[in-house]
Amino acid sequence: MELEANLKLSLLSELYKNLLTDKQQKMLKDFLDNNLSISELAVEYNSTRQAVNDLLKRTFKTLEGYENKLGLLNKLESIKSKVNDSIDELNKKEINKKFIQV
Repeated sequence: MELEANLKLSLLSELYKNLLTDKQQKMLKDFLDNNLSISELAVEYNSTRQAVNDLLKRTFKTLEGYENKLGLLNKLESIKSKVNDSIDELNKKEINKKFIQV
């Protein structure tokens, strides 16, 4: 799995994990945070690799569905962008203020 996709899933997991079942939460945590492979998860959960793969795919799809409906990650990214823009603008004003005083 790509690093960027993994990061997005981690963020979605943090935002929506309480909406998942206990089993989905535990398996997703082991997969994303503890970096267990599908084979290791199958052993850990006394299941088959196919069943683990299917559960993870359904969980990823569920997380994406929550994001499509609720949009919390998009809102969070928008707020972060606005805060960064505001900080940049304040820094520019501070630099201009110091330049004018000299």
